[in-house]
Amino acid sequence: MLELYFAPTPNGWKTTIMLEECGLDYQLKLVNIGSGEQFKEPFLSLSPNARIPALIDRQPKDDHGRVMPDVELFESGSILTYLAEKTGLFIGKSRADFHRVNQWLHWQMANLGPIGGQVSHFINYAPDGNDYSKQRYLNEYDRLLAVMNYQLQKTPYLGGEYYSIADIACFPWLLPYKNYGIALTQFTHLKRWYDELKQRPALRRGVDVGKEWRPENPPDASMRKVLFNQNSDQYKDK
Repeated sequence: MLELYFAPTPNGWKTTIMLEECGLDYQLKLVNIGSGEQFKEPFLSLSPNARIPALIDRQPKDDHGRVMPDVELFESGSILTYLAEKTGLFIGKSRADFHRVNQWLHWQMANLGPIGGQVSHFINYAPDGNDYSKQRYLNEYDRLLAVMNYQLQKTPYLGGEYYSIADIACFPWLLPYKNYGIALTQFTHLKRWYDELKQRPALRRGVDVGKEWRPENPPDASMRKVLFNQNSDQYKDK
């Protein structure tokens, strides 16, 4: 049995999209990041960085049907790779395919995700007076979309000829583009890719997971302290 520790954010949706695409059964465990559950046990032992998602694969079986010890993972990219290798899906058909996909997965983890997160913060949550920071991250987000567009003029998908975990990892980080004032029509190949992917039934199911848990109101003062003022204090006396 797969247990997914989850919150409805782009990094959470990456894993639910993958699970839905693979047709795997899983048990969903909400982590209330607004109240600070990510800093408490049992989640902190699963994810020492105190970030969702995390995954437990209970008693997985090897290629010979033998029951193996539980597998515990944090970091969405690691989870995507594990599920791809477990199922043989969405990672290409050869070792060369694997590495082409993997480089774009790493690109998302190092670029699109962190920059997209900063754009969201400075547009949605930061106090007034941060125009330089907001524009700095918006410019970089815009550049990263151009990087994707450049690649997608050469291949149908980011990793090559096949839909893969690289596409799954990137898609949720494009969902808020309208809120950022981005016109996707300026990126012809990226828009083609985006429009195609959003028609995939499993992807749509993955993005809908946890819809009822999405906050309806901006975070209050206590939630803002938890979400945006983290430092080493959260780890003291652990």
